Amino acid sequence: MSPPSEAEKRLRVLYYILAAIFSYLAVGLFFRQIVQHGKFSELGQRQSHRRVLKLAPRGNIRDREGKLLAGNRPRFMLVAYLQELRDEFAAEYRERTRNLRAAGQNFIPENEHSLSRIAVIERHIAPIRHLLPAAVNLDRHSVDRHFKQMPLLPFPLVYDLPWESFANLIERLPPDGRLQLETRSSRTYPNGSCGAHLIGYASPSPCGCYGVDGANYRTFSERNLVGRSGVELAMDAVLRGTNGEEIVLVDPAGQRKMVLKSSAVTAGRDVTLSIDLDLQQAAEEALGDEIGCAILSDVWSGEILAMANAPSYDLNSLTPSISRKTYERLTEIGAWSNQAIQGLYPLGSVFKLVSAEALLRFGIVDRDSRHSCNGMTTVGNRTIRCNNHSERGQLPFVTAIAKSCNSFIVDNIFSIPLENFLEEIRRLGFGEKTGIELPHETTHSLVPSPAWKKLRGYGRWTDGDTANLSLGQGYLLATPLQVNAFTASLAARRERTRPTILRRDSTEIILSLAPLGLSDSAYGALLDGMVDCVECGSGRRCKINSMAIAGKTGTAQIRDGQQNSHLAWFTAFAPAHNPQVAVTVMVRESCDGRTYGGGSDAAPIAKKILEKFFEKHPPAQSADD
Repeated sequence: MSPPSEAEKRLRVLYYILAAIFSYLAVGLFFRQIVQHGKFSELGQRQSHRRVLKLAPRGNIRDREGKLLAGNRPRFMLVAYLQELRDEFAAEYRERTRNLRAAGQNFIPENEHSLSRIAVIERHIAPIRHLLPAAVNLDRHSVDRHFKQMPLLPFPLVYDLPWESFANLIERLPPDGRLQLETRSSRTYPNGSCGAHLIGYASPSPCGCYGVDGANYRTFSERNLVGRSGVELAMDAVLRGTNGEEIVLVDPAGQRKMVLKSSAVTAGRDVTLSIDLDLQQAAEEALGDEIGCAILSDVWSGEILAMANAPSYDLNSLTPSISRKTYERLTEIGAWSNQAIQGLYPLGSVFKLVSAEALLRFGIVDRDSRHSCNGMTTVGNRTIRCNNHSERGQLPFVTAIAKSCNSFIVDNIFSIPLENFLEEIRRLGFGEKTGIELPHETTHSLVPSPAWKKLRGYGRWTDGDTANLSLGQGYLLATPLQVNAFTASLAARRERTRPTILRRDSTEIILSLAPLGLSDSAYGALLDGMVDCVECGSGRRCKINSMAIAGKTGTAQIRDGQQNSHLAWFTAFAPAHNPQVAVTVMVRESCDGRTYGGGSDAAPIAKKILEKFFEKHPPAQSADD
């Protein structure tokens, strides 16, 4: 057998090369078609499938009696599906550009595309324009953005049609027309400004993918309602529900062909608050035009029955969006803050209840203790006067509390080691959050100490600081809710109360069960002093016939701009010997030049609130009353 010729050798090499190429292609084809089938199938689906979210209706917010505080109303919309107008847009563009070329004019294609879309939409609106409540002003940028980014969603032409217009348009618009009527859910607050800071508001957010996985397909969604403040924010996860979805097949141009898969929405759950709408309205009416807040709570459950703030605002003016004018007005009058949980203030003489409790608990004084008051006391080189009362001489403990004697508190407080006094203040709930289920409760309430003062560069702690602290002035800062929780704790003779804004079952344990730590005699003395404050002291304007009320007034100074201003405080529980509710009122001095006081300005507000409560819930008769 003769050896292969050179030509045969070359041909054989060529065969080997071709075999290798075909083998490589076969392996690649197998790998692509079999091994990577899932990957390329998924890529194909991503190109041809779209996800359209269906937004879940938001849950309602109700008061303890089931009255609606926040709910949903139908919002009627006139919309256009821009994808279905694509052919008309293209025809209009060709006509416009043909005319421009014929006239010898230069043009920018993108601008002409925009103008073509506007012209087509205007043409469809023209026959029904007289049925619309106002002119439809089409924004080129909004139309273009929607056409390019959200082609499967309707473009809103009128967001909120009156019912009359909606009814008229139903008869005029054909079912398969390019303009359609749709119904959406919009948040509504039937009581306007009542409980505004407490309820909060919800407004649309671009993030509408709650409850679904949007990673696989390009997702289209209208803006979802999201809680922005108050209970709407705190309970947002409960209220918002779970969105549904449609998986839609689209053609290469992005137009909808058919729905491949659909899942239903799950509506948000309702939330029931501890608030009583009647009492909330009474508290806000009692505050009137004052700047401040009022809180009414159940002393046994810790439930907040009313939490009023002034100035306030109409929640309906904040949804579905807030105008710049509204935002600036509310900012100017300081209406955004919930003063009950965000305002930090010196407490004035209401804090003497804390000092008096400490004096009793540490055994420094008792019911029989007397103190000589000549109208002033001296701490270092500072004179502290007793301007709250005219009684002089040997004052018993009960009278000293009823008449708010400064010298009684100051001269005795130094018998308690400072660290023990500070620890007692913290034990009663000051210096930390109450834990109420509302967002943005301040974390900056302050029980000052020597270490804190030194760290801030304010120098060493002096006896004057201790005296100021015992009288509720100096560096001490607390919220009205902390004062109300402390008042409820005094009423129930416990160490701590955790306030709640949610309606609780009687079986739920939400309170600290640690006792207050006062003997019956000591507690009785403090209680009698508080009752006398209302009966014959500075709290007389809260007196209600045939009912004993345990209360305490206070007036504190704050720096307001370039001048000192006053805070008027009143806190109480009632009935004194069989307590049901605790009420706390704080109002800030207005600019009318009048000096505010706890007895003259805060106590009458508390009286109106208590009267409304006992009108609804007459107190059980007690032998002590």
